[in-house]
Amino acid sequence: MAKKIVRVGVAIIWNSDRSKILIDKRLPKGEFGGFWEFPGGKLEENEDAIACIHREVREELGIEIEVYEHLITVEQNYGDHFSLNLIVHQAGYISGELQALECAEIKWVKLSELNQYELPPANSEIVEALLKNAS
Repeated sequence: MAKKIVRVGVAIIWNSDRSKILIDKRLPKGEFGGFWEFPGGKLEENEDAIACIHREVREELGIEIEVYEHLITVEQNYGDHFSLNLIVHQAGYISGELQALECAEIKWVKLSELNQYELPPANSEIVEALLKNAS
């Protein structure tokens, strides 16, 4: 049986002065329920990462963003059955009222504060890339 690859668009959304990043807390269900994460979700058929990020952020948070450069792509294997392919782009908040539509909570945090939040394992490479990019 072929391993399933799940492609996910992920947004690192910066506030206007690029001092804080938006994270959201997953609903308390499923794997990694209650963990904090960067906004995003699964790519639909024939959808690219940027279109996915725009759609997911609108659906989950009710805001519009501008998607910037690609930061990193992370592959996280989950046994022989499937792997996640996280396609991460930096982004900036444009407009709309931030709402926790499909998450439990939303927070703006400094890059240096991310280690205080429990993130899914695949996010550690994203945080490393952000720290490397910032220095």
